[in-house]
Amino acid sequence: MTIDIPTLIEQRPHLKDPLEFYARWQQFQQEVAALLPDDGEDMSAADARAYPQQASAAVFRLFLETFDLPEEELAPLGRALEQGELDFMQLPLGDAPMKAAEPFTDEEWASLLFLLSRPYFLALRERFVLDGSIWEDGRCPLCSARATLVSIVDGPQRRIQCSFCGTSGPYSRFIGCLHCGSENIDKLNTLMSDDEPGFRVATCDECKTYVKVVEDSALQKMTFDLADLASLPLDLVAQGQGFSRQAPNPIGLKKME
Repeated sequence: MTIDIPTLIEQRPHLKDPLEFYARWQQFQQEVAALLPDDGEDMSAADARAYPQQASAAVFRLFLETFDLPEEELAPLGRALEQGELDFMQLPLGDAPMKAAEPFTDEEWASLLFLLSRPYFLALRERFVLDGSIWEDGRCPLCSARATLVSIVDGPQRRIQCSFCGTSGPYSRFIGCLHCGSENIDKLNTLMSDDEPGFRVATCDECKTYVKVVEDSALQKMTFDLADLASLPLDLVAQGQGFSRQAPNPIGLKKME
């Protein structure tokens, strides 16, 4: 049975704050889903880049209320969303579709945009199902996001889960860095912790990136999102050794501090 957030908090009290924040995002996602058109409805070119314009004002209001965000500072973002000026598809590529508004830093702005846009990406996956498609060059076949979370399935084969849209699929090779493609075994290493059973980190000294590997034993108990948050201490370990995460976790963080 899949574990729920209160139980996970009970098991990992040190993760109470991020898990409770994720619970707020889940509520946001569910309410946004109710505002979006059915999969069978036609999608305009503008709507394919962000939320449908007829729903954007309601989505943005919900975003502000859910996360207790300052309306005045974020008003330009709301206007851009309502006027169809945002292209969410830039986000998985590491680009911001809009310059950060004061007083937010670039990192804070990227996190806000991720939290705002992720229900859009999850809805996109429902419309365009590409689960099972190969991740060429370690990028999601639907939204082009970089890999951050991997499981090992029969084959053996690495199966990647997208942090943005949730699309999952195999990588073309079992050995090699998912980001730079290096197969130099002297540069590919694993970080593990006795405190985090069911999880490990695969690092690459060539490009100084990492992905987290989730074992079946962990995925039988929790979703990929919860697995990513439950293993947050391993992000701290990897980043403490100079490795970087290439896509946000479920609460919009790439750098853990």
